[in-house]
Amino acid sequence: MKLTYKVLHFFILAACLILQIAFVENLKLFSVNFDLILVTVVAISLMDGVIFGAFCGFAAGILLDLMTGGGIVGISAFAYAASAFIAGKLIEAGLKQRILSFTFIIFLVTEINLILVSVIHYLFNFNIAISELGLELLVKPVCNIILMLVIFPLIRIGMHREYVIGFNNKEKT
Repeated sequence: MKLTYKVLHFFILAACLILQIAFVENLKLFSVNFDLILVTVVAISLMDGVIFGAFCGFAAGILLDLMTGGGIVGISAFAYAASAFIAGKLIEAGLKQRILSFTFIIFLVTEINLILVSVIHYLFNFNIAISELGLELLVKPVCNIILMLVIFPLIRIGMHREYVIGFNNKEKT
């Protein structure tokens, strides 16, 4: 049964990859920066494990780099695999699987991803606009958190886990 979910999640990731290339890339003209693949890879990493999440992140990143062209081939694969690894390790380290934890993880991973990609571009002598990076550091995490509210329930379909919004107080009087 777990393998069935992994295959389903991989096909959801493939659909998100197509949506990212066909639709979401065009929204960047309006300063709306959704990263559909990043949110999906983090959700897969949290639901199916670190190794499978990193594999999906690497596969989706390399396909994204090859399909969009330009830039450094493999940078997205590295960034998405690292993001999945970081998200999975945060849950393994003790963060509870709750909506607030997921929000924090998406925020943190988005910021790390943006900084990592920018540093790698800088090291390979690509031009970086600091003002655009500053705007992206503010807007993209908010957009990804909004997107998380759609993607996480989609990935969780059929997985009999309950997630609590906020704090769970077990003390009864």
